Amino acid sequence: MRSVPVLGRALDNARRALDDVRRAVTDRAELQEGGERGVARLTHDEAVELLARHTVGRFAYVAREGAPDVVPVNYAWRDGAILIRSGPGPKLQAAQRGERVAFEVDELDVDRRTGSSVVVTGRATVVGAHPDDDPEPWASGPRRHVIRITPSRVDGRRIG
Repeated sequence: MRSVPVLGRALDNARRALDDVRRAVTDRAELQEGGERGVARLTHDEAVELLARHTVGRFAYVAREGAPDVVPVNYAWRDGAILIRSGPGPKLQAAQRGERVAFEVDELDVDRRTGSSVVVTGRATVVGAHPDDDPEPWASGPRRHVIRITPSRVDGRRIG
């Protein structure tokens, strides 16, 4: 009978799948336990404090033809949002379209192998002019537009 080998293979596949799920659950639990070298979540206040302390991060958005792009930018954390100065180009176009974007800032100690990282996701929009210090770009050239990222999620992690 052919149904017996087929049933046997189906049961073997199901057992392998169950083993994979169990292994993934065990691995995830070990990752969440932390410890001295483990990864721990930052509180919302700790994540916001890290955002407020820095002025350089990475802006992730969808550029032309649906291709993701990540670029370093100067920023300011003001009134619960990220502000980025921009000239004409794909960053500004993404904000004009009101795209969902991501922003990341890190604080690392490479020698001690410790650090923290915060990722913000939210909607990008173009807002009116802000004072010259909000934020001050390092790159030269006209950057007359301000992109505002209004967070829908602020998530941070620490290692070490």
